[in-house]
Amino acid sequence: MRRIKLLLLLTIFLQLGAPSPTRAQAQTPGQPQTQDRAKQDIAAATPPDNAVAPLLYLASDQLKGRFIGRPEIDTAALYIADQFREAGAKTVPGATGYFQIFTHSFPTPSAAKTDTGTRSRELSLRNVLAYVPGTDPKLRDQFIVLTSHYDHLGVDPHPKMEEGKLDSIYNGARDNATGTTAVIDAARYFARRPPRRSILFITYTAEEEGLIGSEYYAAHPLVPLKQTVYNLNIDNASYDDTTLISLVGLHRTSEDSLIITACAAYGLTVNGDPTGGSLFYESDNTPLAQKGVPAPTFSLGMRAFDSTITNRYHRLSDEVGNMDLHYVLKFIRAYILAAKYIADSDAQPRWTKGDEFEKAWLSLYPQ
Repeated sequence: MRRIKLLLLLTIFLQLGAPSPTRAQAQTPGQPQTQDRAKQDIAAATPPDNAVAPLLYLASDQLKGRFIGRPEIDTAALYIADQFREAGAKTVPGATGYFQIFTHSFPTPSAAKTDTGTRSRELSLRNVLAYVPGTDPKLRDQFIVLTSHYDHLGVDPHPKMEEGKLDSIYNGARDNATGTTAVIDAARYFARRPPRRSILFITYTAEEEGLIGSEYYAAHPLVPLKQTVYNLNIDNASYDDTTLISLVGLHRTSEDSLIITACAAYGLTVNGDPTGGSLFYESDNTPLAQKGVPAPTFSLGMRAFDSTITNRYHRLSDEVGNMDLHYVLKFIRAYILAAKYIADSDAQPRWTKGDEFEKAWLSLYPQ
């Protein structure tokens, strides 16, 4: 029944007038694209039904909230790897196929103390990653990293009534199946239209447990950090404005104008962190930022972090059925276009002068 409902939702979405993309002619290598041409190519690589299909699947009841330690998160990881493979993105040297596999110790639910300390269990975790090599002989050794987390909160042992429905599954449609879908769609586009710089795609595990996947990657990077010149992360709570993108880290890196231009191409404006800055340190951009890599987070539009947001954030009602899929599609495509502009830019991205991470940047990339 759930699957039928989602298929009906997708059918309605497509019938509401989502744009029908026209396949663009092949671009001559080295020829710059106009904005309209780039938008046509993004639409061709991410037609509406394909673009939102990962969201429908990852946020379905079938995956039971993608919680670490449950078999469903492994199913999600395999699905993402399959999407990268089908897109034509390459495996990263040093990875196990499309996976960076590691173990992490977690306290047991009882957390009972023993003579040797707190009881714990070790879980095998997987970041899912792939890359597309760049085309420019001078810039291809620099990598733009596109990231999201694919885990969520799982199943509540005590079902709750939310919005008139008894529910127990934290589907995490906004947080962060939408972000993971955008990274998958970016891989689909860039595998067909490689930019000047190389693109590394990572979907992290265990963000909800304290940025565990992204901290592991930052400590054990498969692409040297000195070649990792920018990270455009996605994470979401919810949204209260479908004309807006919230860039958590606005005014902190040199790429703001490119991101604003990309969003404007889809009729979207850009604001900053509605909390005044605290969200910057609560997502998977932080570990790479601390290493010196310019790393903001691209989020669904939030005018204020108020009850409109918190009524969906980490709630059972974070489901595809109450999302505006037209807006989601614009969000995804604006993200891809922003990444393209950054990957094709002549200038290397940097932190703005005086930023707290500028010294780390200068150490990582000596001028």
